Amino acid sequence: MNKIISVFSELPQSHIVATCITLVIIGVLLYLQYANNWSFDKKSFSPLLFIPLIIELVYQLSTLIDGTWSYKSSLPLEFSYITSLSVLTYLVFNHKKVNGWLYFAGIWSATAAFINTIMFGNEPWYIFLRYYGHHGILLFFGLRSLFWDFRPRLNDYFRSIALTVFILIFVHIINFIIGTNYMFTYSKPNGANFSQLMPEWPDYLILILSLGVFYYTVLYFVGKRKLRE
Repeated sequence: MNKIISVFSELPQSHIVATCITLVIIGVLLYLQYANNWSFDKKSFSPLLFIPLIIELVYQLSTLIDGTWSYKSSLPLEFSYITSLSVLTYLVFNHKKVNGWLYFAGIWSATAAFINTIMFGNEPWYIFLRYYGHHGILLFFGLRSLFWDFRPRLNDYFRSIALTVFILIFVHIINFIIGTNYMFTYSKPNGANFSQLMPEWPDYLILILSLGVFYYTVLYFVGKRKLRE
């Protein structure tokens, strides 16, 4: 228990402030969603779908300009960024299928990013924008689906688990080919995060995946319960 408390106590103040600001913004957007009954059928709401892409483009261009871009750290191959960019699939696929994916993967990614972090507080502004922007979008789209009459079903649950495992394996293969560590499939991340309390590779990766499946399960039952209301 003391080790868990120590992770929270070591969170950078900048992370706590940025998380609070992000949560306030998401809260306002969700309120507007609820009050105005926004829908993707309305053109006025469609620009929000492009925010993840804009955030990523700003980050990529900024790293290129200041000379810090690297294929080992700058590619959008982290699980959160892949999931955030998948918001664009609303333009192609049935929104009900995308809702299920973002409900599970989006809320899980945002929760993990906000309660612990790989940030140290001294990163450039565009890294802050990328980290909190993507995770804020994930939380927004993950929760907003509940305002759009979405309730998770078993096929959403199993599809999300399968897609999560697929992405993990896919990124791990890329890591093996180009010698990188995206999604931390070869070594644990630095920073104030719970992976520091876990065993070394590959046990910690299996444990994190198990925690993700457990969280998906909790989300499934929490969301499913509202079907009866």
